Amino acid sequence: MQSQNEIRQSITDRIVEALKQGKIIPWRRPFTEVPDPVRLPTNYSSNRAYSGINILALWLSQQERGFPISYWASFQQWKALGAVVKKGEKATQIVFYRQVRKTVEQENGEKRVEAFPLMRTWSVFNIAQVEGEVAEQFNPKPQADGVETFEGLDRADFDRLISAIGADIRYGSGLRAAYYRPPHDYITMPEERQFVSFPAFAETLLHELSHMSEAEGRCGWTGTYAEGELRAEMASCFLMAALGIPGGDLTNHAAYVQSWLQALENDPRHIFKAAAAASKASDYLLGFVRPKEGAAKVEEEAAVSA
Repeated sequence: MQSQNEIRQSITDRIVEALKQGKIIPWRRPFTEVPDPVRLPTNYSSNRAYSGINILALWLSQQERGFPISYWASFQQWKALGAVVKKGEKATQIVFYRQVRKTVEQENGEKRVEAFPLMRTWSVFNIAQVEGEVAEQFNPKPQADGVETFEGLDRADFDRLISAIGADIRYGSGLRAAYYRPPHDYITMPEERQFVSFPAFAETLLHELSHMSEAEGRCGWTGTYAEGELRAEMASCFLMAALGIPGGDLTNHAAYVQSWLQALENDPRHIFKAAAAASKASDYLLGFVRPKEGAAKVEEEAAVSA
């Protein structure tokens, strides 16, 4: 059985290698011509979205192997649904967390309850890796040559979220930068017409709203500037996916790749902490328009039911 450090190192190594290839940023989900019925990686059996580092691990696997749909389940879960994992298919490893409490006797004889996280891996397969009636309904339908379709793609969910959050957003014509001002709790943004596309505008605003969530009384995040930028970058990507908006241009993020690589190679815990914080920031903002579903418990529930 892998130790917690080995689990972190293994997943971090995969992400580092993907970044070094220069083609994939694991927390950025490319949209394909095949409409996906889910927006975030989702357990097919429980219909619950995964969270934190597992979003990155599953998106990375999906991009590397070309899976068009982000439904996942364990071998036993697929079996219970009447599906069979195809021979020779390789599982994707996700992480299962659980808080464990232990009673410790101190030197003075007093007993104290201590809590610590238990981490282990769990194997899941994409719906494209299984056979059976449950998978056949999601067989990709051929599209017209050269035509990309994004079913249900509009800005209604985005506009509804921005309105519900009610942040102080100050637009300025001709501005070349977007930023959040912590002392005064407002966001400065260029006008939407200055962006090359709606997704580029949406991603930028969601990034700044993710910074806004860091404030005390909201998510209360702390850390270095670089940590805050990676956290907001991931949170905006999670939000884009949750709202069904295609990701923006990757070229503007190339300059950050080297700093991300350095941070990940120096500390394998870095990506886990950033992903967990980004997931919570995304949940906090989506909570303005959606009921909280306890996404942090998804991995534990999926593992228990498998």
